[in-house]
Amino acid sequence: MTAGTRRIVRRAAVAAYVATGAALIGLVTIALFFWIGQPWGTLNDVAVLVMTLAVAPLMLAFWELGGLTPTPLALAAQALGWIAVLTWGVIHAIFILGALQFDYAARATGGLAVEAVAQVVIGLWIAGANLLAGRWLGWQRWLGVVTGLGWALVGAGLIAGGMSHPLSWAGGIGYLLLFPVWAFLMGRLLSAMARDAGIRQPAPAR
Repeated sequence: MTAGTRRIVRRAAVAAYVATGAALIGLVTIALFFWIGQPWGTLNDVAVLVMTLAVAPLMLAFWELGGLTPTPLALAAQALGWIAVLTWGVIHAIFILGALQFDYAARATGGLAVEAVAQVVIGLWIAGANLLAGRWLGWQRWLGVVTGLGWALVGAGLIAGGMSHPLSWAGGIGYLLLFPVWAFLMGRLLSAMARDAGIRQPAPAR
């Protein structure tokens, strides 16, 4: 593992732990929001924003460590994934600031529809990168695939009919419950790889 790769992997590990913490805070705050109300809803939105933005540097490690996808396609997926994360983040930040109004109970329209499409792309990015990762990734890949599909299903559910849509409920398992577990496991794995360069397969030449 080169020094540059080690830096990327180390940062990805930090991002994974940030995503884990934000996801857990999101679970707590959404429960408090339904129980008490504001300001827990806004705090949940901030936590979800941090969680989603942390996905991009985490996924950069998948590109750096290599996989089964040919390099041009992997580069295209990486670029599309970053665009989706940044699009989702900008729209959600505008929503938090009060310049957009979202109705999660109805079929997504306007900014929420764009955010939902971006979430589908992010979910497919996570699922595909895990599925096609090289031998450096072990059994965690399958948890990542389910997690990514959960993200995509929640986005598809929002587009189809809102958070009460069956697709959103089904995706919630991967999006809300499995994602923090997967992110924590990725943080542990990437931390170990950055510390001792214990990579089973060298990254492909760029």
